[in-house]
Amino acid sequence: MSNPTDPGAEQPTPAPPAAAPQYPEAPAPEPQYAPPAAPQYAAPAAPQYGAPQYTAPQYGAPQYAAQGVPQYPAAPRTNTLSIIALISAFVLPFVVPVVLGHISLGQIKRTGESGRGMAIAALVLGYIEVGFWVIWAIALMLAITLAATTTY
Repeated sequence: MSNPTDPGAEQPTPAPPAAAPQYPEAPAPEPQYAPPAAPQYAAPAAPQYGAPQYTAPQYGAPQYAAQGVPQYPAAPRTNTLSIIALISAFVLPFVVPVVLGHISLGQIKRTGESGRGMAIAALVLGYIEVGFWVIWAIALMLAITLAATTTY
């Protein structure tokens, strides 16, 4: 046996290190969601000196409300034809308010305007007037027929 401390003696070769286990390659990480970049706005044009800085006056109610005060939307427009139909129920012959009332109801349904009650009132008054004139015409024909058949 040889002396391990002897410099001329052969040294035992160390065993090679164990190979690291080979694992399958991990999938690449998914890209993280990045929010879209803020929009870039152009800087306002520099004011021209000497030109008046005028803004048009704002009419109507302010666009903001005082705290605690509710803001209500503006009322829809009233259908003009329904107003005319109601007035014509008192002034013009019986057919006019009926025709105008039906036309205005169609417009109100299509456009969402207000005035449906006036159009219905004009229709009711117009149909009552039509009924009155029909009864009057029948009574007149009966009176004429009765007068023609009666002998003295």
